[in-house]
Amino acid sequence: MLVTLDKIRQQVAGKHPAIDAWLNVRRNLLVEYMQLAGLMPPHRKTLPSSQAISDFCGRLVDYVSAGHFEIYEILISAYEKAQGRHLSLTNRLIDRIQDTTESILDFNESYDDATDDDMSELETDLSQLGLTLEERFKLEDRLVLVLDVLSDTDEISATQKSATTV
Repeated sequence: MLVTLDKIRQQVAGKHPAIDAWLNVRRNLLVEYMQLAGLMPPHRKTLPSSQAISDFCGRLVDYVSAGHFEIYEILISAYEKAQGRHLSLTNRLIDRIQDTTESILDFNESYDDATDDDMSELETDLSQLGLTLEERFKLEDRLVLVLDVLSDTDEISATQKSATTV
């Protein structure tokens, strides 16, 4: 997931500052998830603390909220400016992303204020969360890449317009 994210970040870098920042936050969130799940060195031998999970939950909800209340609005606005091209695809992707939001919020509800005694299902729940995040990131990447295509098309259109006025 990190390699794919880095490719997306390179491809859309500079297209919109909020999207650049959001993708950077996603990278940090993904690294934190992988550390909590024991997928990155140093591999953990015990469960993470309830405080570490709670802190992660806060950042996870912040990321999801930024997507829904800022980034997707930017993307939809760009598609509308492009006379609705790709708007139906965007709406379908956002509907599918909403499904992942429910799972993420369920994880948050279970672990945001959890105590060490509430961690018996953490391994299983972290594994399921990883699958959910992977699905969500793929869908979000598709949204961002459509914006990249639109912005390239807009640049081509602008170049063509300026060439015909010369």
